[in-house]
Amino acid sequence: MLWFALILVGIGAMQWGSQRVCALLGELRKHWGIAETGGGALLGLATASPEISVNIASVALGWPDIGLGTALGSNVPALPLVFVISYVSTRWHRRRAMAEHRQAPDSAPPPPMPQVKEQAVWLQMLPYLLVVALLAALTLTPGWEGLQPLDGLVLAVACGAYMVRALRAPGERVPCQSPGRKTLAALPGFAAIAAGALVAVLASRQLNQALGISDLVGGLFITGFLCALPESFSAWRLSRSGRATSAVSAAVADGIYSLTLAMLPLSIVGAAVGNVALYALNLGFLGAVLLGYMALNRRVVAGEARSSLLTPARVGVFAVGYCAYVMVAVRLIA
Repeated sequence: MLWFALILVGIGAMQWGSQRVCALLGELRKHWGIAETGGGALLGLATASPEISVNIASVALGWPDIGLGTALGSNVPALPLVFVISYVSTRWHRRRAMAEHRQAPDSAPPPPMPQVKEQAVWLQMLPYLLVVALLAALTLTPGWEGLQPLDGLVLAVACGAYMVRALRAPGERVPCQSPGRKTLAALPGFAAIAAGALVAVLASRQLNQALGISDLVGGLFITGFLCALPESFSAWRLSRSGRATSAVSAAVADGIYSLTLAMLPLSIVGAAVGNVALYALNLGFLGAVLLGYMALNRRVVAGEARSSLLTPARVGVFAVGYCAYVMVAVRLIA
């Protein structure tokens, strides 16, 4: 319980720090006139900072499997959680708004249900799918197993291409105050992220040994899952305010950085993938979620609709899929 509590403390510190950095990047998005999906790419840098920091700490301490498991473990549940939370948040908020409107008919009617813009598909989902496929090719191809320095270089180039494409999406500049004060407020956040990562990795190692599980499994189902929760629940606030696109885009951008930038420390030391079947299952599930989302929104991809709406059927597909993934993963571990 002590080590588990320390993991929570470390993750809490990292999340507190990343929120400080998010506030700064949010102001910069408005100041620079970056589109909402491009803003998601910026915010993803902050929300992915815990995974990047955990990987750096795990490599420095000689336990790279913790970092690899955390990077994958935070990605796998992220999108299903974001879809479910965004749907519940928008439905619950709109139901309350409709009830208030019925009590006061003279008030303005509630806005329509927030929708995920088509940019979130071709600017976010497709690059994420390509990154997952690239990582699988680099680490699972016979003779190329594991992460090597060349793999890190390729992933860094892919990350740079994604950022350039996302940030170049047309947007509208929003008048706002100079981000100077936000910059000063974000400085303690960087220190909190670094300290929290060190505490989380040290505690994770002790907890994994106490439970008798591998560092990869502990990173996947303990540290990584706990890292995903605060990031996913930020979708509640974003969706409630009508920013469903930002909720999905931030989660996708976080995943892209977790599978590119966060892999750089692991590639430098030539980390192996450990349990190949479990590793492949995680990448396969990520790819299936992305393909499923794009297939369910095929009209958006084809340009026949300008936006897509999270529906109960779509959300249910991803929730059931995640439960199936957990069942298969447990069998592989057992």
